[in-house]
Amino acid sequence: MLVLKKSKLVAIMLIVLMTFSVISANAQSTTKKVILGGTPFGLKIFTNGVIVIKVNDTDSPAKKAGIKVNDLIIKANDTIIKSNEELKTIIENSNGNQINLTIKRNEDVFVKNIVPQYDQNNNYSIGMWIRDSTAGIGTITYFDEDSKRFAALGHGICDKDTNMLMPLRDGEIMSATITNCTKGTNGVIGGLNGYFENETIGEITANNGYGIYGNYEYTDSTRVVEVANEDEISTGKATIYSTVKGCSPKEYSVEIVRINLNENSGQNMIIKVTDEDLLSKTGGIIQGMSGSPIIQNGKLVGAVTHVFVNSPEKGYGIFIDNMLKQTANL
Repeated sequence: MLVLKKSKLVAIMLIVLMTFSVISANAQSTTKKVILGGTPFGLKIFTNGVIVIKVNDTDSPAKKAGIKVNDLIIKANDTIIKSNEELKTIIENSNGNQINLTIKRNEDVFVKNIVPQYDQNNNYSIGMWIRDSTAGIGTITYFDEDSKRFAALGHGICDKDTNMLMPLRDGEIMSATITNCTKGTNGVIGGLNGYFENETIGEITANNGYGIYGNYEYTDSTRVVEVANEDEISTGKATIYSTVKGCSPKEYSVEIVRINLNENSGQNMIIKVTDEDLLSKTGGIIQGMSGSPIIQNGKLVGAVTHVFVNSPEKGYGIFIDNMLKQTANL
């Protein structure tokens, strides 16, 4: 999980980072080393089109045309839509004439014809809310010096209101600093609070069900760690690296209490925070800690992904191997 900020008509949420292992042609695993994360980072992501997050329940033009929540508007007439403002301008300048919206719904692409109407502010509108971007703070799991790439979020960045995986146009990451945190309690998810710098250290090139991936310009190689194979992971003591103050991570004790070897998702492990210092500060796992590396027997085995809402000392983790498999297709 991670902490997100809001931009105009935008809300967000983020999460994790991963690692790299290599399989040789004869199926013998080779040693892979990466730069250990645990550091906070800021991100900005811009969608490929604009997401419909709400359609007015009244007889609005959008409702009459059959537009639905989670529809992705990619064109208006002959204009490729890249932002909320572009679509808003086209609608307001329509003079009430029909607009042809090209929409992607799941894997289907089709055109809806819609006629804007005057709203209560005497502007042309079609009666829906849209989103084109998001921003937030998360935790790095690793940087790979060989490929100059990073991986993050044990699950993808989804729209806060609709839970739709945000279709990536482009994005960037920046260095971040944590100023304080809101402690989690049973039923209430806490969160890291902070800010990120204006200087970009990398670009986001993929957002999928296993996280975000991209290129980076990171040069600190002081914390190199080996990547564990899946069969090396076991229940028992482990640690996580996370930053709950400032920009430098600290090591905290956890326990891997359950392993789901056949779970092909970000829920491969259940972990429990046992570190008294971390529990006193955060109550356990909170938003913004997603991506915190999980270390066992000196090797990187996974990353924190989710918190249990009613038991904030517990949460899910993803196997590093499941993240690494995604990089092969990038």
